[in-house]
Amino acid sequence: MTSEEIYDLVAYFMKEDAGLPCRYEELSFEQRSFIDALVENFESDAEEHIASLEMTVLDLERELVEVELENRSLQKELSNREGTLV
Repeated sequence: MTSEEIYDLVAYFMKEDAGLPCRYEELSFEQRSFIDALVENFESDAEEHIASLEMTVLDLERELVEVELENRSLQKELSNREGTLV
């Protein structure tokens, strides 16, 4: 999303309370620069967070495979033990 699209999503009363105009086009150069920087920093942080979450998902998927393999091994061992008890 562009800075303008994000700015337009903010409620009018919030912009008015902050002393900002209702529309992005009405921002002064300084206000626009601030909003653009704010959006850019937020997007950068969001991208880093998404990358971190993707790595966490991969780690969890690997752990799940290991647990499933261990579960199968234990089930096989239990089955073998039950066979010897009969």
